[in-house]
Amino acid sequence: MTLRRATIAKAILICMAAIVASVGPAMTSGGAAWAQETVERLSKIEVRGAQRVERETIVSYLRLAPGDALTKTAVNDALKRLFATGLFKDVSITPRPGGLLLVDVAENPVISEISFEGNSAIKDKVLQAQIRSRPRGAFTRARAEADALTILDAYRAAGRYSATVEPKIIERKGNRVDLVFEIKEGKTVGILSINFVGNDEYSDRRLRSIVQTSESAWWKVLATSDNYNPDRIEVDKQLLRRFYFARGYADFEVVSAVAELSPDRDGFIITFTVSEGERYDVGDVGVFSRIPKFDPKKYAGLIATVPGDTYDADLVQRTVKKMQQRLAEDGVRFVDVKPQARKRRADGKPVVDIRYVFVDAPRLYVERIEIEGNSRTLDHVIRREFDFVEGDAFSTYGLTRSRSRIRALGFFGKTEVKTAKGSAPDRVVVRAKVKEKATGDLSFGIGFSSVDSLGGTISLTERNFLGRGQLVRISIAASSSRQTYDFAFIEPYFLGRNLEAGIQVFHIESDQSDESDFETKRSGFSPSIGFPIDEYSKIRLRYKLVYDNIVEVPSSASPLVKADKGGRLVSSVGYDYTLDFRNSKNQPTEGFILTLNQTFAGVGGDTFYLRSKGKIKGYTSFFREDVIVSLSLEGGAIVGLGGDDDVKISDRFSLGGDEFRGFRKSGVGPRDTHTATISGTTYNYDAALGGNYYALLRADISFPLGLPEEYGIFGGVFADVGSVWGLDDTRYATDTGTLSVDDSFKLRATAGVSLFWTSPFGPLRFNLAVPIQKEEEDKDEFFSFGVATRF
Repeated sequence: MTLRRATIAKAILICMAAIVASVGPAMTSGGAAWAQETVERLSKIEVRGAQRVERETIVSYLRLAPGDALTKTAVNDALKRLFATGLFKDVSITPRPGGLLLVDVAENPVISEISFEGNSAIKDKVLQAQIRSRPRGAFTRARAEADALTILDAYRAAGRYSATVEPKIIERKGNRVDLVFEIKEGKTVGILSINFVGNDEYSDRRLRSIVQTSESAWWKVLATSDNYNPDRIEVDKQLLRRFYFARGYADFEVVSAVAELSPDRDGFIITFTVSEGERYDVGDVGVFSRIPKFDPKKYAGLIATVPGDTYDADLVQRTVKKMQQRLAEDGVRFVDVKPQARKRRADGKPVVDIRYVFVDAPRLYVERIEIEGNSRTLDHVIRREFDFVEGDAFSTYGLTRSRSRIRALGFFGKTEVKTAKGSAPDRVVVRAKVKEKATGDLSFGIGFSSVDSLGGTISLTERNFLGRGQLVRISIAASSSRQTYDFAFIEPYFLGRNLEAGIQVFHIESDQSDESDFETKRSGFSPSIGFPIDEYSKIRLRYKLVYDNIVEVPSSASPLVKADKGGRLVSSVGYDYTLDFRNSKNQPTEGFILTLNQTFAGVGGDTFYLRSKGKIKGYTSFFREDVIVSLSLEGGAIVGLGGDDDVKISDRFSLGGDEFRGFRKSGVGPRDTHTATISGTTYNYDAALGGNYYALLRADISFPLGLPEEYGIFGGVFADVGSVWGLDDTRYATDTGTLSVDDSFKLRATAGVSLFWTSPFGPLRFNLAVPIQKEEEDKDEFFSFGVATRF
């Protein structure tokens, strides 16, 4: 039995060998076969089926040269490379005896034209930029389907979740096709409501003001923030974390962010579930070093986190930024600052100990800076925003700062600044990729206020003139009492340095006949140069040459107004200083801003005076930051240096209107209200004269009124206290003797309520004010309105 089995097995093996030996070479689509294990050497390549693609191109993709071994692996790799080109819908490679390699290809159709049908919300140009298929490129079904998904994502980002996209082809002669994307856009799906769960310390209203996503409203027809976008929700989660971390909630987390379609599918309901945790105070604070012989104590004075204060993660990062900046200023290289936080309880209260640790940073140098995407903006406009040049030591702080500065230019819609490995381990390549956006604006505006009545503006602005980063602006503004014609040019990097140089040419006509019986015409120009002192302060130096002409003074005007009639040349130099510690320039809730400016007239010209003005305004908030309080104090003085006639009525300060609510424009201060007889004619004067000095204290409180946030309506209360006083000449002669105007300091005060409305036409403010302290000759105003934010 055993012998018989062995004989049978041997017979089977002999038969299988005979079958294998009898099988010749075989060719199959998309592959290759070998007749025997003997490896042939490539001697010739024959390409069949190619129409538009050159033979040499196909051979180059094979990466096979005469004499190469035609192994199964080599041929399969060549097959994969041909398919990867996307040029062919079918490929087969067949080795033949004698080293011949047959390559049969069937080319993909070529796209003649790409079109979009049914789209109106997103333009063809935008869609074309997002897809990969291109005219005169090869058509593949997989790429067309992928492009359809990309278009669908664009519509979902715009809030159109019912959109559908179907790619279709129209066959043409010569193996060409037209690619058509048939689009059904569907309706925009907005945000019905944004809700928060778990927020005990801050109201839903306050948190809605933090996130980018907003609830839909009828006036937001041009907005996109009220469309559901999953990517924007992720940004909102980060914004909420930053908001809470900056207010002491170091354990805060967003548990979930859920978007649900309403039952009738007409909008999304967004629900953020949060865990606020405890509110931490700052515990122990110190600086430490892990670098031998490096003393960190000299940087301890930069620490902004104070023991006992509420923990603020933003303040920690600001401290780190200051330390990194000081290290760079001191020329200390390859040193970084890492903050370390340790939570604990002290006397039963949660605190965070903060250590600012100085550590060794990687020793890297900038090999080169590469810029791409700037088709219009010149390279040097972007390069000058970097904190380093080729060959300098690389720092993460410098990279972050450079990225922020490039974005702050406002020339690009998208900015990426990343690093790549250089030619050596200690070299790094910095790559800036930008996407240009429109920088020119042609704007038209029309408005109405209780001060200037009906007015309109036309402005043409180019913020990136000729791609050089320069600003050019031409504007015309007109109202019932004022006309302004203005041209401005600004070079942000004068002489290649961080100096902002500019020039302004203007003509202004102002009608003050209702207040003071005169009109002014001013024409002139003003060159200036400004530069930052540090992160929070800057200064601007200026020269101004103006021809100031007081005209249209009637014979019935006060003699004190008539005395200033006529023109004069004013040549002056001055400065403007700003110190800004606000937490936001648009909607501040904490911090303060200080501005100081002085003007000396007398550098040539016809008049000599010194005019000084200063203002400080602070902000704070209460009750979950829904209630914002601001307090401002300002004052000014102008002193004639050459005689009593150096300070004209057009140079003096005036209060009223928007500056001093509750009084009309120029309704406060010295005023000639005499009835006088001059040369036999009796006049009843009522002319505001302004003053050489003024002081004003303003207090504002704004708060929500309990209305739905999408209405954009807030309430406020305010109080203003101040005065205008002082004249160089208060007396004039009449037929009956000399009359004098009272220019003494007299305090005025008003109080009132405000209504703020973020309307579709811009932010509006309505004031109702009542004078508490006033003089008989003052002109009060109960109601006023105009364009204004909450503060």
